[in-house]
Amino acid sequence: MRSALHPTGLALVVPCRDCAAFIGPCLDSVLAQDWPHWRLLVADDASTDGTQRAVRPYLDDPRITWRSLPARGGLMANTREALARLAPAPAEVVAVLDGDDTLLPGALARLMEEHARGFDVVWTDMEIEGLAGSTGRALLPGVPVRQQLWCLSQLRSFKGYLLRGLPPACLCDPTGQPCRAAGDLALYFALIERAGAAKAAFVPERLYRYRRHAANNCRALRAEQLANNRHLRALAPLPMQTEFFDFTETLHDPDGNALDKLGLREFGQAVRARHPEPFSVRVAHVIPRAREDSWRAYHGLWIAPGVYLDGVFEDEAGSGEP
Repeated sequence: MRSALHPTGLALVVPCRDCAAFIGPCLDSVLAQDWPHWRLLVADDASTDGTQRAVRPYLDDPRITWRSLPARGGLMANTREALARLAPAPAEVVAVLDGDDTLLPGALARLMEEHARGFDVVWTDMEIEGLAGSTGRALLPGVPVRQQLWCLSQLRSFKGYLLRGLPPACLCDPTGQPCRAAGDLALYFALIERAGAAKAAFVPERLYRYRRHAANNCRALRAEQLANNRHLRALAPLPMQTEFFDFTETLHDPDGNALDKLGLREFGQAVRARHPEPFSVRVAHVIPRAREDSWRAYHGLWIAPGVYLDGVFEDEAGSGEP
């Protein structure tokens, strides 16, 4: 049985600002990938150089489209508008590739491989121009993501459902404006929290090349980046989302007694055993409305890692509507 969140496609966002010298190699690196099934939006942030002219020849490929903001919005405003424009489907994978960087061979195929295994936020290791080291690491188990060293690389991807219901405030700086700097922290802290750390995967292969230059946000907006970093790490964590799951099991319980409340942990572990991690499972527990009070304290809870007990009422005809 295939997961309801098995990848249905791949959408690439390429945010850029004055990238005329870099955007060609960036797009060439995508075209050279051995995973050809993608669509790509070049999201231009009101460039003042020849970026649009450099992109124009690539628009002959129907997979590639162009959009330019009428006025500069900054990194997160530009990215957020591009994501809204793409409107990814829940199981569509979204990857962000900065317009001044390049993918290395096999990058897209490895991302899609991990997403097909059930992970919903995936990043790879990377090469940093002029440096031997990299930020890419796996998350520390059991430590809230906002309290960890930044361990994501520049090649990051996620499934589209994670954008549904994402609070706009979590992507903003202390003034309430979309982050111009540290926008990557703002977005991926939130996405990992909503997916759950068990649904996040690091690919320990260097599949991205990060270009260092004077216009990088970490240099050009250094003070703002540090201030936003502190602000974003101090925000309350977002709860795990409970709308989209890999699998749903339905349990019809007309008397409200089919489940042992004291054995819910063991029941959850049995469900978990039927679906390998990291797949998520929703148990739709269908009960009569008359039994609502007796189950109110138990529905809407995680009863095993990645297993969620959801309460569903029978309709008037007596059939469950999970």
